[in-house]
Amino acid sequence: MKRKMNVPLAASLVISLFSLGGCSAKDGGTEQNQNPYTGKWIAVSAEMMGISVSVEDMFEDGFSFDIENGNQIVFNADGTKGQGTYKVQDDEISIALEGEEIEGTIGDDTITFDGLMGEEGIKIIFAKEGTEAANPALYLSDEEKAFIGNWMSDGVEELLEDEMSTTMDGVDDIHDALRLEFNANKEVTVVYKKEELGTYAWYAFSDTAGIECETPSILVGVNEDGTLNVDYSDDENYYTFHMVKAE
Repeated sequence: MKRKMNVPLAASLVISLFSLGGCSAKDGGTEQNQNPYTGKWIAVSAEMMGISVSVEDMFEDGFSFDIENGNQIVFNADGTKGQGTYKVQDDEISIALEGEEIEGTIGDDTITFDGLMGEEGIKIIFAKEGTEAANPALYLSDEEKAFIGNWMSDGVEELLEDEMSTTMDGVDDIHDALRLEFNANKEVTVVYKKEELGTYAWYAFSDTAGIECETPSILVGVNEDGTLNVDYSDDENYYTFHMVKAE
């Protein structure tokens, strides 16, 4: 089961929004030594239609903006650059791009834009580079946190079998049958029978995580005791692995 949200389309829409030409200045800005917003801000969290997605999944080359002296702002969305102007009032920031205004909310070293692209419902949080707010682990949901860490299989069940086995052809130790390493950047490394298959984006919904690789197909569920059940299938096999945290 994979998410079908057309993430590349959503990303392209946001890029087109932020890649417009320069705008005329509005409201005089403050000098750098008086302006707490001057500097680079990087996207650390993204959400689309209520589901958390990887920033790297939406923007392979990243998404950031630089607040410069005066009231100038320069965006870099997946390698596409654009510039505009901004003004701040209380805890709100307003960005002008070709006559359009985008409203954001200022937090502790964060700026949040919610409802980008209207019905797509894209929400992106930016954090000021070099601050604690730039740690992506801060933006994980409780459901996502349940997957973070290194996992190893301790049992496997084949299709139509009635019980888990602690042995598997191709490995001497059942722990090496399947290993998963989930990190806070929404990436997971998959190792099957001691062969690293790759590092892929992952996403969580409720107590389930999907891994975005075509072959094999991998769907991960959290059990009540905190262990994982992993449905793993390729062109020839279908397994259910039971997995525990690796020391």
